[in-house]
Amino acid sequence: MANSTTYDVVIIGAGFAGLSAAALLANQGRRVVVLEQAARLGGRASYFEQDGFTWQYGQHSHRLAKDGIAAQVFDRLGDPLEFIDTRKDTAYLYFDGSLYPRPEGLLGFLRSSVLPLKARFNFLRFFVKLLAQDAEDWYDRTFLDMYRQWHSDPYLERFLSFLSFTIMIPDPAMASAGEVIHFLKRAARARVKQGEPKGGSKQVIEKLQRAIERGRGEIRLSEPAEAILVEHGRAVGVRTGVGEYRADRVVAAFPLFHLFELISEDQFRPDFIDHVKGIRSSSGLSIDFVFDEPVTDIKGGILGVDVPLWVKFQSNIDTTIAPPGKHVTTWAMLFEPGATITKQLVDETEARIKSIMEETIPGALAKVVRERKLVLPVINANMLIPRQSYPHRPAIACEEVERLYFIGDTTQGDGCSGDIAFSSAMKLANLIGLRD
Repeated sequence: MANSTTYDVVIIGAGFAGLSAAALLANQGRRVVVLEQAARLGGRASYFEQDGFTWQYGQHSHRLAKDGIAAQVFDRLGDPLEFIDTRKDTAYLYFDGSLYPRPEGLLGFLRSSVLPLKARFNFLRFFVKLLAQDAEDWYDRTFLDMYRQWHSDPYLERFLSFLSFTIMIPDPAMASAGEVIHFLKRAARARVKQGEPKGGSKQVIEKLQRAIERGRGEIRLSEPAEAILVEHGRAVGVRTGVGEYRADRVVAAFPLFHLFELISEDQFRPDFIDHVKGIRSSSGLSIDFVFDEPVTDIKGGILGVDVPLWVKFQSNIDTTIAPPGKHVTTWAMLFEPGATITKQLVDETEARIKSIMEETIPGALAKVVRERKLVLPVINANMLIPRQSYPHRPAIACEEVERLYFIGDTTQGDGCSGDIAFSSAMKLANLIGLRD
């Protein structure tokens, strides 16, 4: 049976949000237990080591490196993330079948050949006006709607997906303009746009695990939650197949569309239920390609503009993730939003990825010695469309059930993807600290 000890906090889920929250709370002196249904830590950012490789579940960078939200968690813990210096590494855009060096800053776009001269000037005017906007005024409008209010350059309109893809929505007709504004304003102030932690997710997860254990927190793997226990309108613990974990507070650190598998809908308002049941997520395909020789010297990666593609040349960036003499590159592509994942969809996406690889790095496919293909049913649990933008996501403290909290990328944290997980964990730690 589970330990009869009453915990300060029981957290369901050991992804970035759950682990960060547990580490921060343990650092505050809280008695914390984390319950994870999988055999590995990390959730959608898990990793494992085999034959000298560090295999990650997809690709994981951290926006804005030391100026980013993820880094703030580790600074609070007194154990900063170690980032690889990528400032001299050229990143590329894939647009209209060609690769272009990715421009940085307004002058970079003015000089870049990725756009015709007239479109470059239109882009600069639009970008300057965009940065002057208040994100709060635009959360409920799409990025394309915002653009069309001011401009009508067809060529530039095709390029808008570059900006909306910064929040992992390559379609500007879907992306929340407020979310794009919020991120681009932060990015404009940052020294590095994309941070690569040395060792990838391994460093992130190991540092969080150490912080939890250092604070006498507990992690229980392969132990799925079966129910959130509620008494008299208050969360009092979690039941698993092992027993009950009683706690002063319960934290759901998983995508909220799974919430009603653990707690009755009767506890919540109809509008909350509708929101949770209607959450739209993104999905896609990721392929790790292994080579016995380097096939390119690109370190900065590739981002698709008119194709929802992103590429990371893993071992070019960080030699620790592969054994000597081996080279790994990861190519990923989003599926069409809402698409049913079928074998045909996966096969077509794989063929498209490989076609672009051969187009941009001729001869690379013939040198592949190993492939690792991952169908990712959930990449971002919360697509940043207007109705799922910051003001509309559930607050960290549940309004209906006392002492129940929500964290992770379907909640009201700042940023996009993993940033929401880290941000919501910090907000949770602040809330609990303030209320005691």
